[in-house]
Amino acid sequence: MSDLIFRRNLLALSRSDASLGERLMDAEPDPSIRIKASRSGLPVPVVVRDGREAPLHSLVDPEREAERLEAARPAGGFIVALGIGAGYLLKRYLASSLTTGLVAVEHSAPMLRAILEEIDLSELFIDERFSLLLDPSPDELGALLLSLYVPPLAGDIRSLPLRGRVDLDPEPFAGSTAVLKDVLKRISDDYSVQAFFGKLWFKNAVRNLFAAERSTATLPPIRRAAVSAAGPSLEAQIPALREAQAGGAFLIATDTSMPALVGRGLRPDAVVSIDCQHISYYHFLGGIPKGMPLLLDLASPSTLCRLGDSVSFFSSGHPFCAYVSANWRPFPALDTSGGNVTHAALSLAEALGAETALLAGADFSYPEGKSYARGTYIYGYFDQSQSRLSPMESLFSGFLFRGSDMETELGKGPGGEIYSRYLTKPLMAYRVHLENFAAKSPMRIQPLPGKGVSIKAPAARKRPESRLRRVFAAGSAPCPAAAFLELYAKDLRALPPPRNPAISYLLSLTPRERDLWTTLLPSASAFQRETGRAGSDPALRGMDASGLLETTRSWALLTIEAALAEEAGRRG
Repeated sequence: MSDLIFRRNLLALSRSDASLGERLMDAEPDPSIRIKASRSGLPVPVVVRDGREAPLHSLVDPEREAERLEAARPAGGFIVALGIGAGYLLKRYLASSLTTGLVAVEHSAPMLRAILEEIDLSELFIDERFSLLLDPSPDELGALLLSLYVPPLAGDIRSLPLRGRVDLDPEPFAGSTAVLKDVLKRISDDYSVQAFFGKLWFKNAVRNLFAAERSTATLPPIRRAAVSAAGPSLEAQIPALREAQAGGAFLIATDTSMPALVGRGLRPDAVVSIDCQHISYYHFLGGIPKGMPLLLDLASPSTLCRLGDSVSFFSSGHPFCAYVSANWRPFPALDTSGGNVTHAALSLAEALGAETALLAGADFSYPEGKSYARGTYIYGYFDQSQSRLSPMESLFSGFLFRGSDMETELGKGPGGEIYSRYLTKPLMAYRVHLENFAAKSPMRIQPLPGKGVSIKAPAARKRPESRLRRVFAAGSAPCPAAAFLELYAKDLRALPPPRNPAISYLLSLTPRERDLWTTLLPSASAFQRETGRAGSDPALRGMDASGLLETTRSWALLTIEAALAEEAGRRG
């Protein structure tokens, strides 16, 4: 054992995590580890178990082996290494500037200590792109990956198993692989949405701040709620909603379902809208009844805030909206992670303190080939758009089958009749998100029977003895929206110039500086998507991560300047 080598390794590891050194100092070195010289003279850790030797690298030439492995899977992107060994392959990947980050996972402190006592890996540990997790729990590994991996800046993410190490202890490494797959799915879903809507979220939210400054609408605490989605089953469930509202339930309508309710003589107590696209405007073409509370995501189209006389805003999970709520005016938060407005409407019922929520129109499918309940926007839209060559039936059919991921299943109606319904992957994902919400919510969700897919919601659970009931309203603003935006723009300009590797650059910043960049990351995802599109701006093609950050910052500043000028013109 070389005490000098071990301490050099510990000092390098302490750069990113001081507790790692303490854990390794407390660990007893694994007696089954031997260090052998390869034919090329380089040290190779060998594990001796049951009289058998298992080398972690080639005993001929471990560097040449690493060269061959890297040639088969060229460097680039963000890497999750399963096992470290003597670090030959990891050093090779970090030698490339195309590698944006590397997280190494090891599941044996004794084994790692035995290796670090004999082999100097300090060069690997001091690389600012390198992180080490020692025997992490699934939550620890997931949290680190979600904090370090930033898709628009880091590129692809992939695993890199050290086969000789993983085969020795397959179970813990299999657990880490499962965590990685789960994180990848979550990141992929989030990134795909950000890539389409990131710029629109930011632009809408910036323009909405002026209306949000004047918004004073509030909603009182409630005990019972009824939530209406816009699925075809809503038509038959209207009487149940009418009865629930007459019995004291607070009726929350999604923006899509509001026209169908109003057209049947029902007046919702609140309407929720989360879509950032202009199409959400169509839900309100028939007007909003006077005094009806309209709750908008801060990232909703700015045209919507002028449609009603009782508009209020909430903060969703978009980074800029969260920043606004934390640094300017505190807005109530709703859970929009389900990706659809029904999920957000249920989150509102929970935020208001409801103990139960009746759920209508949540079909999460197209029963009998029908997309929405009558009275929703699509009927009027297609009525205006139809022609002799493209009748309404053709438009509905085209809308229904616009995707290629359609599935068909048979359902049974209340009277035992058999019918078909169509399902899509997005609709099925929405249902799963809602079921997960229902499983964790202190509020009991009661889906009304219909022709859509069944929703699993706990029938009963132990409720907290007392739940905090509070008014749903925004807090006070310390300054006008224009002043906040001017200060925010000033802070953006003051950020240090981006450099590569971008992940390391972000980690070198203060928490406040990282928060500022985080507000722009969804927009950066949108810019990155545009670089791969045919006909994209030539200036965007081949842009590296630091260039992407700078381009996004410049665009954000121009967006803020335009919004400030527009508001000044409106007032002046």
